[in-house]
Amino acid sequence: MDEQTRSEILKTIPYGFYITGVIGPDGEANGFTTCWVSQVSFDPRQVIVAARRGQHTTELLESSGVFSLNYLDAEQEDLARRFTEPVEHDGEGTVNGASFVTGETGVPLFDDAFAHLECRVAGKLEAGDHDVFLGEVVASNLKRPADILTDLDTQMDYGG
Repeated sequence: MDEQTRSEILKTIPYGFYITGVIGPDGEANGFTTCWVSQVSFDPRQVIVAARRGQHTTELLESSGVFSLNYLDAEQEDLARRFTEPVEHDGEGTVNGASFVTGETGVPLFDDAFAHLECRVAGKLEAGDHDVFLGEVVASNLKRPADILTDLDTQMDYGG
């Protein structure tokens, strides 16, 4: 199979978009847009999230051992795009123009997200140019019902 065909087939897997919130040892709040996320266990409740190796946010995730998944609704492509680039710290409680509160684990929970999960890292696997983090869900919050933003709703392309 040629590379182009393989890429096009992999791009047909639907992905939701999330902002993964991380916290540094000095309290630095940060985040990145991610779409490679899945639940992998009922008992205990666990999810996986893939993060590109060598990124500052991935280093923060690994050093803190906690992360949040901030669920974006179908109208929040602009917010997802803001976290695909290095973040700007606008002041206390704001990253890239997005305000947040601190969750139980210390991670940022972005106000505009319709739901949040907070996770403690339970394992890590190297997967090519990404690291896959296994997170045990330790807290959750549903602010409002919504349909999640997916790659089918946007021109954003992170797959293949």
